[in-house]
Amino acid sequence: MSDDREFADRLAAAGCVVGLSKKGRLLRVDNRKCPSNLDLETLRTIVVCSAIRELYLRNLSGFLNEQVGEFASMKSLKVFDVEGSDLTNDSVERLAGNESLQVLNVRNTQVTKECVARLRKLMIGTRIII
Repeated sequence: MSDDREFADRLAAAGCVVGLSKKGRLLRVDNRKCPSNLDLETLRTIVVCSAIRELYLRNLSGFLNEQVGEFASMKSLKVFDVEGSDLTNDSVERLAGNESLQVLNVRNTQVTKECVARLRKLMIGTRIII
């Protein structure tokens, strides 16, 4: 938990809007107020924060598409919110392997309705918000 808290403090210091619950199960990052986009190393660090159950990575661009496969490996992840990011169909389809995911928010992304329809068939039980 202390590692997760220290990580959240580093994101806050970078100027991002960040929230971390007491038990480290919820992490909110909003890149709109960040002076520069989050980098690849930061996103990889998020993946190893094992306590995270809800992850809100809104308004990200650039690196998120490369990392989605790694987020699919986060078996503790229940809620993944990437609203406003530049996520694409090819990237989001890599999340289909995460059976623990209960909510996926792809509102205001490049993900098409056709892709969401395919995901709903593959990710039975996951609420997909478009």
